[in-house]
Amino acid sequence: MSPGAAVPKRLADRSIDEIAHELRTPLALIVGYAELLGARDDEETRREGPRRIVEAAERLSAGIDDLLGAHDRAGGKSDGDPGARPAAGRRRSVLIVDDDRSIRGLLRATLPPDEFETIEATNGVEALARIAERPPEILLLDWRMPGASGADVLAELRRRGANVRVVVLTAESDPDARADAESLAGTLGAHAFLTKPFSPIQLLRTIERLLGPSADQAAAG
Repeated sequence: MSPGAAVPKRLADRSIDEIAHELRTPLALIVGYAELLGARDDEETRREGPRRIVEAAERLSAGIDDLLGAHDRAGGKSDGDPGARPAAGRRRSVLIVDDDRSIRGLLRATLPPDEFETIEATNGVEALARIAERPPEILLLDWRMPGASGADVLAELRRRGANVRVVVLTAESDPDARADAESLAGTLGAHAFLTKPFSPIQLLRTIERLLGPSADQAAAG
């Protein structure tokens, strides 16, 4: 994100405590996986990489603590101050579909709970069942999943004539494969296509574009 770029209102309104907490969430995952990799390797020389990852994550965590402390010293509002939170309004429903629990957790943490009601599914079959029960306003759909893939889910939604705004998420690193996936997703009815890793601002901006302003935001404007 370039300096001076517009920040979505629902992200700008969040307190520094909330943002700091969500910054620590992926760092905790990074540390956990790095320690797991280090513990699995018997060769001491190959443990250096995971050790450096842990040290870097700890430095970033300390930087977050410094940021939070500086904000408090400057008289910033914390989560305990009601003025730090936007007024509550109708929550928009989002179905998060990914076979990776950590990814689902990160996506859920990105969406402010006072503005979004999140539902989760671990695979395409479960996602289709949840959509049949109660269609969400936004579907965050992983492209590659065992069993029913993102493409399978999109094809079935198209067959049903379901009115769901779909954001496809992929970790595909090969440019040609990624371009093919984006083209197929668009053909099958996806409204947006994001490549992991993406920033919280990018995700929230995409959701805002697809949903438009909420009734509360429109009234405030």
